[in-house]
Parts: sequence; C-alpha cells; structure tokens
Amino acid sequence: MGFRRFALIGSLGGVAMLSGLATLTAPMTAPTMAQSCTPLEVVGGEGTDVTKIVSPIGTFIFINTNWDTDFAVPGNSSYTSFVVTMLPEEGEVYDIDVYYKYSDGTADQVYSAAGAVLTEGEVLRIAEPDRVNDNPFQVNVRVGGTAAEGNRYTISVQGCR
Repeated sequence: MGFRRFALIGSLGGVAMLSGLATLTAPMTAPTMAQSCTPLEVVGGEGTDVTKIVSPIGTFIFINTNWDTDFAVPGNSSYTSFVVTMLPEEGEVYDIDVYYKYSDGTADQVYSAAGAVLTEGEVLRIAEPDRVNDNPFQVNVRVGGTAAEGNRYTISVQGCR
C-alpha cells in the first residue's frame, strides 16, 4: 500500500472551509476516522475508482462536459457518511461539488468548493454525513472549472458506518 500526502478539507453546512489546510502522511485508502468503509462502484464504468481529464465547458447547450461522476450506493446498505477521495495529477484550481441523490427524486448538495487550490499528488478527502435513516442511491461528484481544463485526476467514494 502506497503512502501519499493528503489535505483534509471539511465543511460546515455544505460550505467549504479552505483555510488552515493540514498536510498529513497517511495511506491513500485509509478512512478519515475509525470507521468501517466500503468502496462504491462507478455507475456506467468498471471498478470503484475512475481517472478522468477535465473537459472544456461546452459553448453550446447540446455539448456536455465530463465533470460529473456517479457512484452507486447498494440498496441494502445503511451508511452514516460517505468519503470522497480525489487525487489530482496536476496542481490547479478546481471546482468541486458533491451531491447525494435520493430515490424520491431529491438531491442534497453536501459539499461545494469553487476555486479549491489542489496540489499535484496530494489526496483530497471530503467526508460528509447523509440523511438520518435515508441512504442515497447515488453519490454524484462534480469536478471541473475552466482553470482545471485538461487536468487528470482519479476519484473514488466509500460508504462508511
């Protein structure tokens, strides 16, 4: 198991707290706290992580970006929180949003950071609780931004108890 540096960025009520980042050395796959966590499968892909290159913003309505990635939450699960892990291959300014999608058609934006400055090779972990007594069916992670266009990153999500 490789070790990488990571910055833990928390939030308060969905508003990113970007000041006072702490850099630690820890295994990339370790949960944020002493929890039991399970990797979630990428929707429409294979495995539990995906590597992407940030596409440019479309100039027309019918041109889509690849900024969104969905992870499937098993229907028989009872997680209390989810941990998003992102490893940027280039240091840059990224816009990052995390949504929990529920079966009743609603979605909660649980994290939003416009202009998050990430360092090449430094793991970003975002840990957020979900609704009490109601697990989402998907976790959506949106990574983009005009400054990040062309940059490569790897992302994964774990459900934790």
